[in-house]
Amino acid sequence: MFNEAVPAPDVATLLFNIAHSRCKRSYETLFVLVAPKLLNFTRKQLRDESMAMEIVQETMLKIWLKSHLYDESKGAALTWIYSVARNVKFDMLRKSKHQQDWVQGDDLWPTLCEDQDSERLPKEFRSIVSRELDDLVNTLPPQQAEVVRLICLQGVSHQEVAEALGIPLGTVKSRLRLALQKMKEALDD
Repeated sequence: MFNEAVPAPDVATLLFNIAHSRCKRSYETLFVLVAPKLLNFTRKQLRDESMAMEIVQETMLKIWLKSHLYDESKGAALTWIYSVARNVKFDMLRKSKHQQDWVQGDDLWPTLCEDQDSERLPKEFRSIVSRELDDLVNTLPPQQAEVVRLICLQGVSHQEVAEALGIPLGTVKSRLRLALQKMKEALDD
């Protein structure tokens, strides 16, 4: 039997239908047509499967929401879609970089205080954990170790530490953040 190739739908027309009549069928067609290409493109750039899939999903959502912003006179529809994907990728990378760089004391607090809850940690492990925690704190620069001991192990507030050491509150927070980040990295290793 003779099969004629079905012509691929025009991306610009699909975008127009989505923008002006919220056509779900056009969106489905566009998704099937474009999403695999975007996924391959993003995989090659990032080499991170989950991030690539997240970028494609977010891009396709933005296309649904912002298809009315596409202007055919300024360029091809597929070029516009790739521009949306590029912007989504940059936004996500910026956001994930910011989240990775910023470790707050509250992020690690339960880890450092678990040995205080006798039901969570059996007695036979308390001395081992305490010794390992002391060893970990001792690997820190002295100023950071002092802040960790006061805040995390003795429960002194940030403001009280700043007053006791005669340093600005921001310095206390910076030392704690750096120390906890180093401890987290050491624990991850």
